Amino acid sequence: MKHYRGSAPRVLSAAVTVVLAVTAGALTPPALAASLPVSAPAGTLQEPPLLKDGSRLAGAGPSGFLSWYGDRLPATYSWTRYADGSTRELPTQVGFLQTAGTDLLTEAEPGATHTVFDMATGAPPVVLDIATLGEGYQRGRAVGPSSVLVQRADPAGGDSLHVVSTTDDGLRDEVIAGIPAGADITSVGDVTADTAVVTYTDPAATAGSGARLAVVDVPRRTVVQEVTPSHPIGDVTLSPTHLAWVERPTSTTATVVVTRRGSAADPLRIPLTKAGNVQVELVGGWVLYGQAGHDAPYAGRNPLYAVTARSLTDERSVTVLDAYTRSVVGPDGTVLVQGGTIAAGEGMYRIAPAADGVPVAGQVASTGRSTALALLGSDVPAVLDFDKQSWATLSWRLSSANASATATLTHVASGRSVRLDLFSNEGAKEEIWDGEFDDDVPVPKGNWTWKLTAKPGNGIGPDLNETGAFRVERAAVSHDFDDNGLPDVLSLSESGTFARNTVVGAGRDWIARSTSSTVLGTGWNVYDRIVPTADVGGTPHADILTRDRTGVLWLHQGNGTGLAHRVRVGGGWNIYDQITSAADLTGDGRTDLVATDSSGVLWLYKGTGKAGTPFTARSRVGGGWNTYNKIAAVGNLAGAPAGDLVARDRDGVLWLYLGKGDGTFASRTRIGGGWQDFTQIIGVGDQDRDGRGDLMAVDGQSHPHLYRGTGSWTRPLATPQRMYDYYLPQGIYY
Repeated sequence: MKHYRGSAPRVLSAAVTVVLAVTAGALTPPALAASLPVSAPAGTLQEPPLLKDGSRLAGAGPSGFLSWYGDRLPATYSWTRYADGSTRELPTQVGFLQTAGTDLLTEAEPGATHTVFDMATGAPPVVLDIATLGEGYQRGRAVGPSSVLVQRADPAGGDSLHVVSTTDDGLRDEVIAGIPAGADITSVGDVTADTAVVTYTDPAATAGSGARLAVVDVPRRTVVQEVTPSHPIGDVTLSPTHLAWVERPTSTTATVVVTRRGSAADPLRIPLTKAGNVQVELVGGWVLYGQAGHDAPYAGRNPLYAVTARSLTDERSVTVLDAYTRSVVGPDGTVLVQGGTIAAGEGMYRIAPAADGVPVAGQVASTGRSTALALLGSDVPAVLDFDKQSWATLSWRLSSANASATATLTHVASGRSVRLDLFSNEGAKEEIWDGEFDDDVPVPKGNWTWKLTAKPGNGIGPDLNETGAFRVERAAVSHDFDDNGLPDVLSLSESGTFARNTVVGAGRDWIARSTSSTVLGTGWNVYDRIVPTADVGGTPHADILTRDRTGVLWLHQGNGTGLAHRVRVGGGWNIYDQITSAADLTGDGRTDLVATDSSGVLWLYKGTGKAGTPFTARSRVGGGWNTYNKIAAVGNLAGAPAGDLVARDRDGVLWLYLGKGDGTFASRTRIGGGWQDFTQIIGVGDQDRDGRGDLMAVDGQSHPHLYRGTGSWTRPLATPQRMYDYYLPQGIYY
């Protein structure tokens, strides 16, 4: 089985920049963002470290970033260093919080022991047992090597914010001033060593909802700025110069609001539609915003899945990443974003101002997952043998289940194709294929290709187009000239057009029908005998013998899609009244031929399997065959060891001659009378694929009937089945 594995192109530098689009204003090509510390010499390319797929960004500092993995608690937390890309797991039962812009990690449970680790220095951790301070303290985050910012729920009602530090005399608990008594603190975010942003509701407020944003100066232990939003508040962020937040006017709209710190001037407002949980960050003179969900199972197209940077000084907008998942404040005015690009795939990206001030993204770690839709592997069998199986499951595994996909299967020799609309099943796109074209005709054997076309449901990246190959196997059968395992009905029109039609439905309860004709040749009215056979020329395909009006016998070898140029077999064949061939009559595995001359002698021509000399010298089978005006070789009709013959006498009685397998036949058996009403009696091979030959008889109104072989010599033909729902055009059928 051949497998295909797709992977995202990998960026080969820890600070390769990505700027995807500028929607307003003219920009010069951006320079590289300020590089994170790396151990490789300057100018040396280095692949970003590979994180476990499914890792989630949790924090970023000057020397590394924090991530976690796992759908069940306790999750696995890891610390990844920028300098060498090394990643190590952190032992924990409750998880870590990283202080923005620092390498401080805090491990804690609400109201219990807080342990602060400095990942940059490796100094011994500092332990603060805040449970000794009383009840109501929540889980806090470090604002220094030996202090944490903690929210406390007052038993009497309301919340307060505290800085708890360890000193030589024990724990010191200091309240942040400026938050009203009784306030309900709803979030404490963007905690650095110097600042934090608090959202709270003031129950004493007389106007509006009472919702407030407060900027906290941590060293001074006080609120230094307050803002009253116009609508419910979403995400909030802070930079040294600006405060930004998301307002939610409705459930499907949002407004990104940016104001200068300490200023009451009109803020910048960016209205957004199709907005859910929009996140906001600040980098230099730009505000970043984006919305997670691009990899959700049913994510539709949404421009908010990208990370967009909007200038705070003009109307320029830049798409920094193609996809957003989550973000944290990094060191020195940077932001670390988990997201992805079409070029580099999913991972962690550091966004910082380039030399011209425009934010650019550099990949610092990869999860190995493609942001663009990618093929992870295919489960298409290398060989499909539809003689051994009635259907096959074809499956392709994509990087996202949120995609619509089709597969086009093409027969190389004929160019004919099948289009499959794939459905989702346990993360794969697949279809159960019955080995048929859309018109119910079985597909031919031979080499096939598949082309997978998938459209990303989230609209991120181009359509996926992947190709592969497989092979269809079918056993060669008599009367089959397109290699699909079903015998064909051949016709010669009055104008000399020779064509084939595949009959479908003969093995089912509904009326058997013929597909549209495929022309095999023109000018065939030069022949007075056309004899379809199985393989007589040594190829895996059925062949045709013709006799011209001078008595020359010609071999037309099948090639699976049509007929090769004719080859002369020999002359003098105009001595025969009847010529038929359809099966092995002698038990040697080769197709034989029989013919009757004008004196009524039946002659056998044993097959050789060689195109130049397809038959041996004739041998006499018996006499008296001039009583018949129609002879047809039908293959194994009635359960004999080899091919059988049927013959119609001049009174319309049909007789069966069971083949013995040595080139001779048993005594004839009467099948029935009234066959003089049929203008043509044709051995059309095994139409219903039950291993027995069948007959087609055309009545005087050009309507065909199918007589299926039963395998019983006492009753070799089943009740006739009407073929097609129309009359056949005038012509001769074979």
